Amino acid sequence: MCDSREKNTGLDALNEAFMELDRAYVQLARACGLSEAEFWCLVAVRHGAETQREICEQFSLSPQTVNSAFKLLIRKELIRLEPYAHNQRSKRAALTERGRAFVSERVAPLEALEAEAWDSLSREEQAVLIRLLRRFSSSMAERLTVPPKPRPPAEP
Repeated sequence: MCDSREKNTGLDALNEAFMELDRAYVQLARACGLSEAEFWCLVAVRHGAETQREICEQFSLSPQTVNSAFKLLIRKELIRLEPYAHNQRSKRAALTERGRAFVSERVAPLEALEAEAWDSLSREEQAVLIRLLRRFSSSMAERLTVPPKPRPPAEP
């Protein structure tokens, strides 16, 4: 049986791997000249997300973060907000002509690099990685919904 130090070492390694991956995505955003939030919002709009709410849910970003990113992307003329035909109060995000060109020139090549990195794994490795990450994620979510066990009172 492994002690808690060994368990933490494994968990520390996992957290370190997640941080390394996160840093890689920060580099992707910076390579485009965007903040991380701007990058993810632009990618989401490119792939069909229309509302700020959708993007908040998809990327677990706060509404304030997404709203700020949208303002910057609008100022850079990469996206525009246009009202829905059936509801003039709600607006959907769309790439501008400049935004489509930007995505084509800067974002798409980086997404291709991401796909190349993914393809460097065998199909079996890809499947195992997905399965284990989903299992870990489900286990975390399950534990977050269960109230924590009460701690015994501290001894004097």
